[in-house]
Amino acid sequence: MFLFLIFSCVQDGDFEAPNVEVKEPDVTVNSDISAVKSALIQEFLSSGDLTYTFFDDEDAATPPTIIEGYVVSSDAAGNFFKTLIIQDKPENPTAGIEITLNNSNFSSTFEVGRKVYVKLDGLTVSYDDGESDDFINPTNDVPGKYVLGVLDGNSLVDIPSTAIKNHIFRSSSVEEIIPTKVSVTICGQVITDNNINTLVKLESAQFASTELGKTFAGESIDEFDGFRALYECETAGQLFLQTSTFTSFKSNIIPDGNGEITFVLSKDFRSEFLVAILNKPSDINFINTSRCGVTELNCGLTSQKGPNSIFSDDFETQIRNSPITGNGWTNFIQEGSVTWEAFTSSSSNSSLGVSARIGSNGSNDKCSISWLITPVIDLNANNGVTIKFQTSNSFADNSKMELLYSVDWDGTENGIESATWITVSAAYITKDSDSFTTWFDSGLIDLSCGSKENSYFAFKYTGSGSSAFDGTYELDNIEINAN
Repeated sequence: MFLFLIFSCVQDGDFEAPNVEVKEPDVTVNSDISAVKSALIQEFLSSGDLTYTFFDDEDAATPPTIIEGYVVSSDAAGNFFKTLIIQDKPENPTAGIEITLNNSNFSSTFEVGRKVYVKLDGLTVSYDDGESDDFINPTNDVPGKYVLGVLDGNSLVDIPSTAIKNHIFRSSSVEEIIPTKVSVTICGQVITDNNINTLVKLESAQFASTELGKTFAGESIDEFDGFRALYECETAGQLFLQTSTFTSFKSNIIPDGNGEITFVLSKDFRSEFLVAILNKPSDINFINTSRCGVTELNCGLTSQKGPNSIFSDDFETQIRNSPITGNGWTNFIQEGSVTWEAFTSSSSNSSLGVSARIGSNGSNDKCSISWLITPVIDLNANNGVTIKFQTSNSFADNSKMELLYSVDWDGTENGIESATWITVSAAYITKDSDSFTTWFDSGLIDLSCGSKENSYFAFKYTGSGSSAFDGTYELDNIEINAN
């Protein structure tokens, strides 16, 4: 009886394979991703609205509006969640868009390279560039993000899972996606704004030295996403790698060295700054074991401060709300309009009296770079030289302050940009995550391994008028001592 049942269920030992053939949908493409963006811009110019809903003709009196695109995101590793990102061409795309779906685990059906068709009727496109509500504007020069979903009241929400099949159609075509080579400026902006929501590549990049040894998103401070600073070797431009704390590789250690990295270019949750999002960790190909670009002076910290002062400044003699002058300082604006100035906080909790302050908030500068450089310090003539200082920030965002060191600057403003500047990596400088009411000690930094004549130390600020890069820093109580 047992044998009879077996052979009666399976005849001739033949097992029929499931049909996995994808049939080409019967649709007509009559629009494109760029037209979706243009529709929202026209709506904004006529009404001021930052959403646009495509008309849904239920009577089918007019043909549906259909666009096509190629999938560039994958949720296989968990770094994209309920999100599908498509671009208009597999190579040299001119536009991309994010589609938010109330579904997950669709990387096997909407894999990278899969051509898809999107029926826009009934869907809504929204726009956000991270500016304050009164200044969001798809026609300005701040790169923003376009998202397709459905409108619920005044909010854009996921396309319901039951409606996805009515809007997203899978083509039988799968193409190789060729990432677009991009470059990043020193203020952190990608040169071509149309690269947002497309697959791109930096050919020569590395993680900042302060990130080395960290995981992608497994640190105690990584609440929902981990952000790790990437630098492009040729331009020293910065971009943040964003990794979800739900991804399968969150606990992997980020790689050292430098090389290529391929990612989807997007913006953070609040659309304030540009981010790189990986589909998988193997999209980082750092084949060069040595680090590029930034040279570091890292003699470490010490507990021994010499009794002899070489240089110091607490800025108490400066004129409030005026540029820092005197005491040998060079106060130089490389880009933009903001300068280091004397400042006194109105808060008793955060005031150290008069401090040096800089911030690009409200400047409208596309790029702000300013230097505050000490007079020449002869390290060879002194033993046991150390430096210490204190910093504070007011919503630093993605602006940054660095302590740099040079032995070949000629002392002129014209020579600042051409001089070799080395990062003093042991110094602690306040971060955006630090309390803005607290002053932080740099630590007592040993300078003995950098002993040279005619040395200079520079506090360099980088920001812009964009809300994501317009943070403020304060500096005080600088001491350079020797034995």
